[in-house]
Amino acid sequence: MYYFIVNPSSRSGSGKLVWAGIEQILEQKQIEYRVFFTSYRYHATKLAREITSQNNKLTLVTVGGDGTVNEVIDGIQDFAKVTFAYIPTGSSNDFARSLKLPATPEAALDNILHPSCFRRIDLGQITYGTYTRRFAGSCGCGFDAAVCQEALSSPIKNALNRLGLGRLTYVGIALKQILLFRPASVSLTFDHSRRLRFPRTYFLSVLNCPYEGGGLKMCPSARPDDGLLDVCVVEGLSKLTIALMFPTAYRGWHNIFRGVHQYRVKSLEIQPEKPFPFHTDGEPYAPEHVLTVSCLPNMLTVIAGRPSVSAAAYAKNIIS
Repeated sequence: MYYFIVNPSSRSGSGKLVWAGIEQILEQKQIEYRVFFTSYRYHATKLAREITSQNNKLTLVTVGGDGTVNEVIDGIQDFAKVTFAYIPTGSSNDFARSLKLPATPEAALDNILHPSCFRRIDLGQITYGTYTRRFAGSCGCGFDAAVCQEALSSPIKNALNRLGLGRLTYVGIALKQILLFRPASVSLTFDHSRRLRFPRTYFLSVLNCPYEGGGLKMCPSARPDDGLLDVCVVEGLSKLTIALMFPTAYRGWHNIFRGVHQYRVKSLEIQPEKPFPFHTDGEPYAPEHVLTVSCLPNMLTVIAGRPSVSAAAYAKNIIS
């Protein structure tokens, strides 16, 4: 059985039009399915929790952006019973880019109905105060979270989405935020042992996948199935240098700048001198004093876009 969680507001409201086309194909092919629509923030988490509390195995399909993926994954109750699939309809679609999923809804649906590739991937988990959230692609704090916060309600984002240029939203807002954001000292503890302090930190990103922010290849070596999280810290640079750095990040070349540091960890504790805003998969949250991030290895089975495990092997080793 296919269960679809659809965000009709994704891509500035065109998600509902995308679903109409998907539904037509499902009806033509006489595919058995159920569909649920989100109507408020965290609704997808609630729906995923209710759907995956059942005893039967199922394929859970998210139709939306990276934020909808984040909510759905955070709501899954029993990962052993769920095969996750994704039809990207967001502005940045970094999770789809990392898994090499088809770009068009029709091709993405065909990949789900006739899968040739399944991957078992890690997830990230962030703890703040008494709360814990999972993430699929990335989390981060500082400047990039401020960009996510502004992008959430940006009229520029809606206009660019209608032109199919939604990923440029983050570029424009980032240039504005560079002028406004004040760096701060941040202490990091890697894997409960090594501790480093960065006096003028603009932002740090913790990635399970290579991409974030609409195609920025912040951690080129990140892999979602290696049991590790990749960390990128940007500190000590002038604002002009940071503005020059961002275009190079689309190719993963930003590591040439002296203030860009890369690490690979299983866990990370983040302690800024002042509360930093943070995000999970582009979903922004209020500033926090202490954040703890960890890798949840081998958690989620996904239908991916390029063969790594054959469908026959999956059927033999996972479904049985």
